[in-house]
Amino acid sequence: MIRFFALHPTAANLLMLLLLAVGLINLPTLKRETFPDFASLQVEIRLPYPGASAEDVEDALCLRIEDALEGLNDLYEVRCEARESIAIAVAEMTEGGNFARFLDDVKTEVEAIDDFPEQVEQPVIQQLARTDRVVSIAITGPMEPRDLKHFAQEVKERMRRLPEVSQVTISGFSDNQFRVQTSREVLLAYGVSMTDLADAIARQSLDLPAGGIETLDQNILVRFTDQRRSVQELEQLVVVGGIRGGEVRLGEVATVSDRFELDEDRIEFGGRRAALLEVDKTKQQDTLKVMAAVRRFLEQERRRAPPGVEFTLTQNLSSIVSDRLGMLTANGVQGLLLVFLTMWLFFRLRFAFWVTMGLPVAFLGGLFFMSLAGISINMISMVALLIA
Repeated sequence: MIRFFALHPTAANLLMLLLLAVGLINLPTLKRETFPDFASLQVEIRLPYPGASAEDVEDALCLRIEDALEGLNDLYEVRCEARESIAIAVAEMTEGGNFARFLDDVKTEVEAIDDFPEQVEQPVIQQLARTDRVVSIAITGPMEPRDLKHFAQEVKERMRRLPEVSQVTISGFSDNQFRVQTSREVLLAYGVSMTDLADAIARQSLDLPAGGIETLDQNILVRFTDQRRSVQELEQLVVVGGIRGGEVRLGEVATVSDRFELDEDRIEFGGRRAALLEVDKTKQQDTLKVMAAVRRFLEQERRRAPPGVEFTLTQNLSSIVSDRLGMLTANGVQGLLLVFLTMWLFFRLRFAFWVTMGLPVAFLGGLFFMSLAGISINMISMVALLIA
């Protein structure tokens, strides 16, 4: 004999209100982002080789990295891009492998390579796709490109102090470069060659460790710090020294200028030179909360910025999430109203109301279990909610 049990209408109504309250309380804990968090399968290896051409980087770095990683377990492929002064390699793991072990294996193999040239710096090995783009900020103003970059760096440092912002990068400028220009006649007048000039700069503009001194109480590290970091410091560098104390400085035989390495590496916004601040978030952060913090920060920056400086939001990926959430909310309200009116035409008001209340309870319950399963509100999950 089968018996069916049913809740008393009052108890059922209270249970529904309780579930509704739990769902509403859970809503602020849901993470909102543009795309879902896919597991990363790629490891990036950056290996600086200062002063080397792309061909030298290919022969000295890329080939050695590819040979070292070729026998790794769970390796799908290795790609290495040779650029001037740097090699960028990406090792991709096959699906289903253990990424933590794969990352450790890549680090072990790369760090075990012992036949790199002496000028090669320490490799930087990191997991790719750990951040997502939120928005970019274009900064324009009536200033020289060097001053614009310096101003953008100051804004970047202030923005990074925000607890909601994890990463800010500047684009639109190449690396700074000190350029020394002279003429053949001037060099002949002082009896020096271009090689002598380059050697004098290399010998005197150094920042290198010089060993250590061990004592009974402590160990003292010795470092030679004479790196010239400005045009004025370079102009004071001694090129030729006489026996009687006479000196010829670099500023007397050459023109020293501070400029960008590549003039074509630039960004223009609205016809003006711009610095682009790219704001990223980690996988644990909420896209809309990060965007709200950025908007509040820009309101303060606009008040303190020099005359003529403008901040413009561009590449705003958070607007996709906010627009879709607005559409989802509007559709939900319209759907509830239509269901309630339709039910009211055929049933009593009380019955129509409680049946309609089952819809938000069902949706909020689904969102509650999404949060328990670690699923965020994103472009993929909102498509399912919109269809429902």
